[in-house]
Amino acid sequence: MLRRTVAEIRQADANGTFQPELRKAFLTQIGSHPSASEVDSWVRSIPTITSALAAVGLDQVEVLVELRSPLNNTRIDMVLVGSHPRDGRPSVVVIENKQWSKVQAVPHSELVDVPGFGVHVHPANQVWAYCTTLTNYLSALECAHVYGVVNMHNASSRDLTTIQPGVQRLDEEVRRHVRIYGEDQRAELQTFLRTVLAGTGAAENADYLLKSPVRPTQALMSAVSDSVLRRSVFTLLDDQRLAYDHVLRAVQESHAGNHKEIILVVGGPGTGKSVIAIELLGALSRMGTRTVHATGSKSFTTTLREQLGVTNRRAKQVFTYFNNYGHLTPNDIDVLIADEAHRIRQTSNHRFTPRDRKSTISQVEELIRAANVPVFLLDENQIVRRGEVGSIELIEQAALNLGIQVTPVHLHDQFRCGSCQEYVDWVEELLGLAGDGPRQWEPLESFDLCLADSPETMERYLEEKQEQGLKARIAAGYCWPWSDAAADGSLVDDVVIDGWKRPWNSRATRMLNGIPPSDLWATDDGGFGQIGCVYTAQGLEYDYAGVILGPDLVWRGEAWVVNPRASHDAKVKGALNIGELVRNTYRVLATRGMRGAVLYSVDPETRAKLASLGIPKI
Repeated sequence: MLRRTVAEIRQADANGTFQPELRKAFLTQIGSHPSASEVDSWVRSIPTITSALAAVGLDQVEVLVELRSPLNNTRIDMVLVGSHPRDGRPSVVVIENKQWSKVQAVPHSELVDVPGFGVHVHPANQVWAYCTTLTNYLSALECAHVYGVVNMHNASSRDLTTIQPGVQRLDEEVRRHVRIYGEDQRAELQTFLRTVLAGTGAAENADYLLKSPVRPTQALMSAVSDSVLRRSVFTLLDDQRLAYDHVLRAVQESHAGNHKEIILVVGGPGTGKSVIAIELLGALSRMGTRTVHATGSKSFTTTLREQLGVTNRRAKQVFTYFNNYGHLTPNDIDVLIADEAHRIRQTSNHRFTPRDRKSTISQVEELIRAANVPVFLLDENQIVRRGEVGSIELIEQAALNLGIQVTPVHLHDQFRCGSCQEYVDWVEELLGLAGDGPRQWEPLESFDLCLADSPETMERYLEEKQEQGLKARIAAGYCWPWSDAAADGSLVDDVVIDGWKRPWNSRATRMLNGIPPSDLWATDDGGFGQIGCVYTAQGLEYDYAGVILGPDLVWRGEAWVVNPRASHDAKVKGALNIGELVRNTYRVLATRGMRGAVLYSVDPETRAKLASLGIPKI
């Protein structure tokens, strides 16, 4: 957010201009004023680092204040940039400032407890995750030395004893590369900084870092096999890491005694719920913990299984469905990870369930009873069909009835949509799901949003993205009939808009003539050219999302109007909350893109409304 040398910060601080500069930069880049606690942190914490640097002659070291992570919208407190005194290579120290005066380790975990402020991610794990993110995604740091420092300037070293990385047995890399310093350890901090930083070449190295191209993030599905079978793939940041650590703590406590606990992880699209699920599944499986993954989505589960390859049939069995647990012995599983838990249904029974196999309890209770540690990951605004009932209230009430503790974790940082929570917020306000209704679109550097005046224009734009090696898909509201494929697998052009005609994605369960089955439409290269719907797109992602708004949602006057007659979706028709379901559907479709989205409406008045919001046309 702001870049200055140590000397410049100290001079501005002495003149009383540094805080106003930071406030102005915050307002310009974030679009809001900083909170009082944020300003207080700047006032109290930053000088403790700059004075330590100045004390050992490092006035020319570059300081990047509130640097935005290349992976999401997290801001890193301070990043110090210089060169290494030993070999002259770029050297970077990532600083996490904490104003805590007291802190203690949480037993059976890597979490810490701050009296009066609750349980938190271990600050050493937090700062090392920032270090890992920078080195993984910024090519400028490929050959750099990178270290982490937790600056606990209000706590004494004695109060930090139990949370030192070695004492709390954190990962070996964290123990090797991260230091924690208290208020009475300023001399040790100065010695460390002098050992790993020099001012020589600091400006050039900072330029290189800030201009560094960001490597593309690894798509979730392409990393499933590695994550589940071999190693950790994704770096979990902040709230993600908190959720992960809470699950591991609950597992350890269940092993240590008769302990059962629900972990409830809540977050919007792109906040990394499924990344947490896959990382947990891999870590727990490698630890020998009996762990399964369950969803209510055939497309999502089939895609996960497909990514493990044909040789890993046993591993594929860990990917299951919500309705598989009606007759399981209670607590027969250590951990059940219920991903996309908003898709939980009232009951696991269906019309083909034999009478003697019908369950007498709700589906959510079945899932809770099945494992010592049930983990639910959900987004209440992704309920898109009649009969889906998964919600925070449902899970908490079921837990209350069963006398089981619930630990909630809320995810806030955005990883999809160019790491732009601003775009997700804008979509929710556009559709009337949050805020005061549609507002003007303000272009973002990391996410492309544009408006097409025809489906042909949209398709050409996305074809160009495909030719650049990116993955693009077009999805639409379910407003056209959906015909069965011919015997040879060829598809019928059901989606007709003026002279433009395209088929829905295949309903087949296997590849036919190069056309992928419905469950792999979003991930297989052959999926482009067919139109997807919310049931084939939900839970998945691609680089660019084309969204066709059908006649089921149109803008009239000053408000959205839902037209149930325009829908061909039997799973939505007749629902009392059809307006909410339709708007949730378009929210899901509009937030599948990792880099950009293209919107098109079949309705002229709706297109005019979208154009009036300042969305650039293709």
